[in-house]
Amino acid sequence: MELNFYENETIYVVDTSALIMLEYTYKYDNPVFKAIWEEIEDLIPIGCFRTIDFVEDEINNYEGKEDFLKKWIRKWKKHLVHKTDTASITASIPIINEEFNTGFLDSKKQAQGKEEADPYLLGYCKTHNYVLITNESKIKLNKIPAIAKKNGIRCIDINDFLKERGLRMQRKKSE
Repeated sequence: MELNFYENETIYVVDTSALIMLEYTYKYDNPVFKAIWEEIEDLIPIGCFRTIDFVEDEINNYEGKEDFLKKWIRKWKKHLVHKTDTASITASIPIINEEFNTGFLDSKKQAQGKEEADPYLLGYCKTHNYVLITNESKIKLNKIPAIAKKNGIRCIDINDFLKERGLRMQRKKSE
């Protein structure tokens, strides 16, 4: 089990959809959202905000116009991107088998023989008791939040993460 610097700190593991939503909604270069990115970038070096190599691959293969996330992940890679360990891969196998025909796995990626991050994220969080951050639908039974719940994995979205970290916007009081 990996140790983080602060024994009682929650370790958050972020998926591709949450990173895309984070970048799209809370633009990095917008001063209004500076505190959000500072919070995340303070958590990365101490191991409390991370992702796995499969998510890095998805971001690097992402066809979107924006390349901010590719550059941002490269900048923080040393502490942000963790190699998916054997125990996590082993834990993901029953999830893959159980969800194989539910639509959880992307049939296009399967047809192309491409690995998906989702089952490995779930296996990683289950193995290490980490919190998974995703922006996938909370109501669809074949999306990360429902599969996480079935597997006893705590799963939140970016807004829940911001609330947990105590981040809030405050209006400047006029004098």
